[in-house]
Parts: sequence; C-alpha cells; structure tokens
Amino acid sequence: MPKAKSSKPSASAPQAAPQVAPSWPMFKPPLPVVQLYPELHPATSNIVLVSSFFPRSLCRDYVAYLKTLPLQTTPSKPKKGEAVRVNDRFQINDPGFARRLWDTTGLKELILEDESINSLWGGEPIGLNPNIRIYRYSKGQYFDCHYDDSNYLMLDSVSVKTTWTLLLYLTSAAEGCIGGETVFYPHDRKSAAEEIAVSLETGMLLLHKHGDDCLLHEGREVQEGEKWVLRTDLCVRR
Repeated sequence: MPKAKSSKPSASAPQAAPQVAPSWPMFKPPLPVVQLYPELHPATSNIVLVSSFFPRSLCRDYVAYLKTLPLQTTPSKPKKGEAVRVNDRFQINDPGFARRLWDTTGLKELILEDESINSLWGGEPIGLNPNIRIYRYSKGQYFDCHYDDSNYLMLDSVSVKTTWTLLLYLTSAAEGCIGGETVFYPHDRKSAAEEIAVSLETGMLLLHKHGDDCLLHEGREVQEGEKWVLRTDLCVRR
C-alpha cells in the first residue's frame, strides 16, 4: 500500500493558525497526579501507552476550553497522496505550551529516565514539537489509513527531528464517545485479522513511532458523542 500521508503541513512551514497563543487552562491539580508508568503494547514496541497523564477533571476543563477555539472542518476531498480525514481541527505554533507539557507534567522524566523505554526514541529527546494540534471528531467523522511523517525543525536553537507522535485523549466512552479507536496495522495493509486497536481512555497518552518506521494506522469513525485529542510530537537532537 502506498504511504498515504497524514494530510498535515510540515512543522517547519508557515502556519495559517492564529499567532496569538491560546490561554490554555492551568494544570490543576499539579501534574503528575499519579506515578506515570509506560506500557509497551504487547504486539509492538512502536506503541507506548501512559494512563492518567491528565486527570479526568483536567480533561473536562480542556474540552470546555477547546470548544471556544476557532476549529476548522477538514476538507472532505484530500490532496493527492493524502489520507481522507473528516474532523474539526485547530493548530498553532506555541513553544510555551509545548514546554509546559514537556517540563511540568512528568513527561520529561518519564521519557528520559524510564529504563524500559528510554532506548526507543531514535536519539536524544529534547522536547516537544511546538506545533500543537487539537482534533474533534463528532459522530460520523474519522481519519482513514495513513502514516505520520517525521519533520525537521529548530527547537530552542537546536536542530531536531520528530520521531514519535503524541496523542492525548481527552474523552472516551466515559464521556459518551463511542467508537473512534486508533487502529494500527503492522504489515502495511488493512487487515482485520492483524489489527492492533487502542480504545480511548480519558487522560491517556498514546505515543507511536512515526517516520520511516510508522505503522499504517487510522482513527475509526465515531459512532456517538465527541472524540477530543491533543496532538504534538517528540523531538530528538539531529
């Protein structure tokens, strides 16, 4: 199967999003609220799950705030070579918020110090991509099979490469979202017999390897409710 791109702009390209950073809600209570433990998916080392990265109360605060942002509906006809994506999205280049996510949530310590995963990242982790993306999938919306590309950018005057996608689920069945699972296919073909389906869990962080080693994956159609996701990427020194 040809590699359908994720229909996202290059992280180093000029962004069309507003230049004024949003007033993101504070991390209350202070993070992390529990000891963070990475869980390597039993089927592949290309997927790492971290439960309770955000507490449910903070997820509610974020969803309430994100609903006030000027989300735009993705065109239903993608460009050549891009995957079909039907959702509403907002994105902005916000180095300050990316730094907060990295420095004040326990993520930095988890990525750098946990011996079970610190060899996975493809280099020396430096921080998170400041290109912050918010996705809302309502009933009937989905993201067809695609691969996520690596991007090259400067982060605090350091040349870096993105190597892993970070998805933070802000809703799940607990908030009435049915469907919307992230499904991976390890052999570059869509096969129900081989699928690795990750169900939504409110506050869970899903990290998956991207670039040349990215698994074919999709966001299944939402059957009821709304799926809210915060997306960024892990950056390593080039």
